[in-house]
Amino acid sequence: MSSQHGDGSSAAGSSAHGGSLLLGLAATCLLALSLRIPTTSLGPVLPRIGEVTGHGETFLSLLTAIPLALTLVAAPVSPRIARRLGRDRAVGLALAVVAVGVLVRSLPGDVPLVAGTVLLGLGIAVATVLGPATISSARRADRPALTATYSMSLSVGPALALALTVPLMHVAGLDWAGALALWSLCVIAAWALWIARTRDLHAARVPEPINGAHDTDATGATPAVISDPGVWQLALYMGLTSLTFYTTSTWLPTVLVLGGTGTAPAGAAASLVSIAAIPFSFAAPILLRRPGSRLLVLLAPLVALAGIVLLVVTGSSAPIAIAVLLGISQGLCLGISYDRVVQYASSPDHAASVSALTFTVGIALAALGPLLFGAALEATRSTLVPLCGLGATVLLQGIIGLRSRALGPS
Repeated sequence: MSSQHGDGSSAAGSSAHGGSLLLGLAATCLLALSLRIPTTSLGPVLPRIGEVTGHGETFLSLLTAIPLALTLVAAPVSPRIARRLGRDRAVGLALAVVAVGVLVRSLPGDVPLVAGTVLLGLGIAVATVLGPATISSARRADRPALTATYSMSLSVGPALALALTVPLMHVAGLDWAGALALWSLCVIAAWALWIARTRDLHAARVPEPINGAHDTDATGATPAVISDPGVWQLALYMGLTSLTFYTTSTWLPTVLVLGGTGTAPAGAAASLVSIAAIPFSFAAPILLRRPGSRLLVLLAPLVALAGIVLLVVTGSSAPIAIAVLLGISQGLCLGISYDRVVQYASSPDHAASVSALTFTVGIALAALGPLLFGAALEATRSTLVPLCGLGATVLLQGIIGLRSRALGPS
């Protein structure tokens, strides 16, 4: 009789865990979508924003660069916010701020445009830092699935934003601001699902003790993390991954349009980058646990270099091949970056501390990409110089990956 009760209890526990895992996977998916869509949805409509507002490429670059630069403000305090509110509650609050920012950005005028960009940038920065920490706090057996879902969704979000923003604008009869505002629905759904996930975990999770071991400095990272060369290697690799991603998602449509491609086809080609990235971002955490992972870390950025060279040589005459090469590289580099942060961390608090330093340095570095690319494009009125600069960047990333012990096998 006791055996029957035991079996029933085990089955009930397994069923409950299965439901919690599904909820966690869905919430993690929408969280990752909400970290990408608000910024990448700008790319296809940047030319239209420039026409309506009269602003040049340098100002338009700031609309993408500001959310990244705000990592310098938000990332250092994110671990402290998480310890005060709880990691999951802090992520939920950050999603609410992102949703408000997306709506404010869509109001008429330059002031709401900039203010909304600042708000959504702050929310994205906090949620981006704490995302890997929430995965690290999950069951060890669940972490690979959560990490793969997270990194894959970081590619799905841009694919949706780049492919659908312009069609939504035309089908719904909206201007660029209305089309961007529609994406707030995704963020609101993510917030609601994350709140449900937090409540589901609340009863089962035991609060972790807070003691002197968690003291942080101005970067939000512990002294041990600050002095760890491996964390700095992770930060540079992830930063250059993000720099390449945000630069291509922001300016690839414009580069293709300058080469003679129509606005909608250029947006579709740019979305293909993220579509091609989806299976590779999902597969990267699995491939890293097999022999030869060191070679994968080196080759992943070099695939993007091949795509950039092809873009320089052929212009816009081979957009599919260019997009596929950039997408393969993006997916592999994203999967590598987030998996290494989760695997390198020894605890959820350590993961938050590693993330704080990684994103403070890495995403702040990435903020320079769209801004410098746009400034070079405006100054030279040619795509050659900014594309050559981007090619040199991914080559540097490959060298860092080859030399980094933190990016090697677990």
